[in-house]
This record gives sequence, C-alpha cells and structure tokens, in this order.
Amino acid sequence: MKPLTEREEYVMNYFWDRGALSVREVVELHDEPRPSRTTVATFVKFLEQKGYLEHRAENNGFVYIPIIQRNEYCGHNLRNVIRRYFDNSIHNVVNFLINNEYCSDEDAKELIAQITNRKNK
Repeated sequence: MKPLTEREEYVMNYFWDRGALSVREVVELHDEPRPSRTTVATFVKFLEQKGYLEHRAENNGFVYIPIIQRNEYCGHNLRNVIRRYFDNSIHNVVNFLINNEYCSDEDAKELIAQITNRKNK
C-alpha cells in the first residue's frame, strides 16, 4: 500500500465518507474557498494511480470509487507505526501511552475490561 500525503488523505476521506463521487462533487464538498477542479482532479488521479480509487464512466464524465477501505488503510498505517517506532510490540505501545499520560485511568480500566471480555468469548 503506497503512503498518502496529508492532502491526498484529506481528499480520500470524502470518498471514504460518501462512496462514489465525481471530481465536481468533491470540489463542492470542500469548504470555501474551494480548490479548483483541476487541483482536485490531480489529487484524484494520484489516488487512482496509487490504487486507492478506480473509475467508471457515468453520464458525461467519471465517477471514482474507493477500492481500499478506511479501516484497511488505518490498520496498515498503525501496523507500520508499531513496527517502526515500537519494535513491533503492542506492549511497547501501551507502555508509551500509559507512561506519557495519553491514557487516563478510565481509559486503562476500559482497555482491561475489553481484553478480559475478549478472553471470555
């Protein structure tokens, strides 16, 4: 899976949120000031080249459809972060979160409950 730039990910989120869209529809979904159609078309082209979108002809243009789902993308990125920064260890991730106060006591209790419930299934 090829990595996305921040802007590509921003555009891709429209497709993940709404499904099939035309370039015109993506432009209209942006807040003001909206990017140009050409700018959005360029990002859509990059997303298609990277394998995140495919297109189909519809009316007088194209509609682009996500072929990689958000959870697949997020999972891939999370696995990369764990591998690259935490020696491929979930234990190291949890230690980091707890020791750097990213995880409240309530969060920790909830995680323990989820792990316990998973083991009991």
